[in-house]
Amino acid sequence: MVFNNANPTQVFVLLIKRLIDIVFALLALALTFPLTLAAAMVLWILHGENPIFKQIRVGKNQRQFTILKLKTESNKRNQQNSAFIKAIRKTHIDELPQLVNIVAGSMSIVGPRPHIPEHVATYKDWQRKRLAVKPGLTCLRQLKSPYKKIHFNELIEHDVSYAENWTLLLDLKIMAKTMAAIFHLLPRY
Repeated sequence: MVFNNANPTQVFVLLIKRLIDIVFALLALALTFPLTLAAAMVLWILHGENPIFKQIRVGKNQRQFTILKLKTESNKRNQQNSAFIKAIRKTHIDELPQLVNIVAGSMSIVGPRPHIPEHVATYKDWQRKRLAVKPGLTCLRQLKSPYKKIHFNELIEHDVSYAENWTLLLDLKIMAKTMAAIFHLLPRY
């Protein structure tokens, strides 16, 4: 999805993608704010420090940005293995602050997960193709193997395939699968 010489249809589709990102991110922020706030307060109590984790990541066209997450690790107190921390990670509640990154425009709802500059510096030319699109909160690779560790090159292959074959319909399918996965994680009564 490299649009150096984008035609008007491609530009329109990208504007629709951006509009979807903004609407869904704002809606998700509104719906999850109480949960995010509660999780942040518990993390603050557990760690005794700012519960927001900030780190430089590399986005579209190698632009760096600061990613936001809830801090689930701390050097001050050893709480990393608590049931609460494990639940935050498993349910991806620690990723919710990235909705702010999406509204700000540095991320998208769907796209390859952003890497740190040190990883990007080691990319081969074919691996850099993943940087042709905005990084995302969710991606197809995460849905295929959410808890399985996969080899770095395999991860990159999925991301490059997404970047090269991107369509709005693909994004909508990934979003639908993500929502199904989220609701699968919720407790059933």
